[in-house]
Amino acid sequence: MAHGGEKAIKAALLANGVIAVMKLVGAIMSGSASMLAEFKHSVADASNALFLLAGVRQARRSPDIRFQFGHGKRSFFWSFVAAMAMLSIGGAFSIYGGISKIMHPEPLEHVSLNLSIIGFSILFEIYSLYTAILGICVEGGQPTTGFKALPVAINLLGEAVPTTRFIFFEDTAALLGLLIAGGAIGLSFVTDNTVFDGIASILIGVILLAIGFYSARENMDSITGEAMDPELVLEVGDFVKTLPEVADVHRVKSMKVGPRDYLLNIIVEGNKNLTLAQVDDINLAIKLKIEEQFKEIKHTHVTMIEDNKVDDWEAYSAGLPKEEC
Repeated sequence: MAHGGEKAIKAALLANGVIAVMKLVGAIMSGSASMLAEFKHSVADASNALFLLAGVRQARRSPDIRFQFGHGKRSFFWSFVAAMAMLSIGGAFSIYGGISKIMHPEPLEHVSLNLSIIGFSILFEIYSLYTAILGICVEGGQPTTGFKALPVAINLLGEAVPTTRFIFFEDTAALLGLLIAGGAIGLSFVTDNTVFDGIASILIGVILLAIGFYSARENMDSITGEAMDPELVLEVGDFVKTLPEVADVHRVKSMKVGPRDYLLNIIVEGNKNLTLAQVDDINLAIKLKIEEQFKEIKHTHVTMIEDNKVDDWEAYSAGLPKEEC
């Protein structure tokens, strides 16, 4: 994972740790359900940062006899754990707290303190989110700073590794949750009706459930063997077919083995009169050329079969999802 991504995780850990303490003080002193929901949100966020940091560092381990394709999938596992924590600690508990507040209303106290805490929390979250935005730009190969970094990061969001993308969505949800909590506390104070505070807690919980579910599903796909994007498959196949040793590309299969690493299995067609030694040399040459051209492909297995005089690559590539190519 890029250094910018780990920096984003550390920034999120620091910010959410400080914010959680401030929110807990505000929730205890005021009795605000939305502030308590925000405290649970920050605890979940801080826990998630620890999970993500563990995943990033474990993913860097070198391949060994038990994990011959490396430990890259550990980052997906810990990102999945973080998503489940967001679903349970953040989402479900916040919704429960909001319902309890509506059913058993209690007056709010120390409203100005809560609003001050929310204001400081927003500043910390902006810092964390900005660090994540910079990390996305670095991972996408377009390092950018200042206000122009946001549109660049949004454009490169699909290129970011899951952990950095998770921090981005998490911080965005946190900022939205803070605004909702602040508005609800203000409305509850002005109208002397704490139902707004309870509704805000439920809304915050729904936001966390949505992001947690999305992140869990995304990481589940990576853990269970998601293939390369069809666009990249096309690029690889088209490149290999141009090599002089290759008559045709029969089939391409791939699997994600790390945040930006893939395992590739490609079957090519060649002259039937080639000797076994020649086939071995050609397969090795193709492997080296693929890994030189496509840095994200770390493990390549090439198999050569006899040319069947049919354009298999055209038929195979035509079956790839058009909306993604």
